[in-house]
Amino acid sequence: MKNRQCPHKENKKKLANLLLRNYILLYLIMTGILFLSLIIASIIGVALYVNLQNSVLDEPHAIMRDDYRHIDGEEIEKLGGYLEVLNKDGEVIYRKGNPPIKIEKYTPEEFNKIIYNSAEFSFTHESSKEYLSSNYVYRTVYNKEKDFLVVIAIPKDAAKNIMRTHRKLSPKYFILLATSIGLFILLLGFIIYSRISSKNFVRPLKLLIEGARKISKGDYSARIYLKSENEFGELRDVFNDMAEKLEKEKRLKEKSEELRRRLILDISHDLKNPLSTVLGYSDYLIKTNDLTKDETIKYLNVINQNSLRANNLLTELFEFSKLQSANFKLKKENLDICEFLRELIASYIPKMEEKEFQYDFEIPEEAIFINFDKNHLDRALSNLIMNSIKYNPEGTYIYISTFMDNNDFTIVIEDDGIGIPENIQKDIFDPFVRVDTSRNSKSGGTGLGLAISKSLIEMHNGEIYLESSLGKGTKFVIVLRKFSIP
Repeated sequence: MKNRQCPHKENKKKLANLLLRNYILLYLIMTGILFLSLIIASIIGVALYVNLQNSVLDEPHAIMRDDYRHIDGEEIEKLGGYLEVLNKDGEVIYRKGNPPIKIEKYTPEEFNKIIYNSAEFSFTHESSKEYLSSNYVYRTVYNKEKDFLVVIAIPKDAAKNIMRTHRKLSPKYFILLATSIGLFILLLGFIIYSRISSKNFVRPLKLLIEGARKISKGDYSARIYLKSENEFGELRDVFNDMAEKLEKEKRLKEKSEELRRRLILDISHDLKNPLSTVLGYSDYLIKTNDLTKDETIKYLNVINQNSLRANNLLTELFEFSKLQSANFKLKKENLDICEFLRELIASYIPKMEEKEFQYDFEIPEEAIFINFDKNHLDRALSNLIMNSIKYNPEGTYIYISTFMDNNDFTIVIEDDGIGIPENIQKDIFDPFVRVDTSRNSKSGGTGLGLAISKSLIEMHNGEIYLESSLGKGTKFVIVLRKFSIP
């Protein structure tokens, strides 16, 4: 299992860096939006409202020259206007363009109006008064060095077009335009930023919510597939670990429930046969009065054997249930395991010789002390030895040996008998699993012996392994750990 403690700390830093990076990005976006909106507003304002080439009406002094003969009046003439240069006496000393009425000298009053008004005005010349005052716009520029006045006259229609084309954007409308553009770009920036952020935050949250919803509906196979190295990655790992444990617990619960149902069926089946036999023969003895003594003894023996079989089954079932109890404790003592094995094996030699077994034992002469419960380890190993004697044919060779391996004490019980079919080897230590699946009374087995042996060996902090081939024999390897040699 991976150690996630160090990555956990690094992930926190990575998520903090991600947030900091996003904040910096947002700041840069906002700053960019501010400058971009000002630039765009300026460009649009200039393009829509401001002509960079100022008109002669806006800046008439731009055409002024010290030598009035060099004054450029081409633009004025194109507009249908004209310009005149007046001296201090009001006399026209230079003219460019074609005024509808040519005046050679202006009166002081007209001269004064030209200087101070610089706008539309009427003249005292009766011939020109009405026409000039209603059709022309005037601008004046005074040259102080050379002491002359330039009068610019442009027809009203042309002047209106110039004013319309060259009007400038007021500060009020410029601010309104810039604000509108800025808000639009700001909204667009937030949308883009939210899309970027959603990849780092919204999507992982959606995946976690979806996974949690599946778990809440009982789908413990749900997993979250998310490529992330920050806290979301850690949360993904925790979630998947939780889902895996829940799924495993669900499978164990289902398996336990299946084992419970099978256990009940097996107990019912195994008790039904001997009890039915007992009831049948006892009922026959009660109802039949003319039986001979030999017949009566025969039927009583059948009743006795089946009663013993039912009693053995109930006894072993009680013992197996007791071993599964949390309150059950072994009474361990520090004893010589070699002497214990010699005594145990010696007690089964008569049964081996009765079936003409060949046997050989290899037990160390020196004392090896280990903490174990003598009675319950005797039961565990006796089940293995008795199975070998009971289920194998005459002349079978049985070999029991022990050795030390990496401070573990190993016991090997093997024979060259009938062996165990491969298809039931993985379940052989489960309750009510038998090599003989016929469940008849011939062998007398309960199917609980190996399950009891496995439980007792594991309580001794040991393990048991099976190696077997059909027709080639069976080997049980028992490994007992954490022993001490005084």
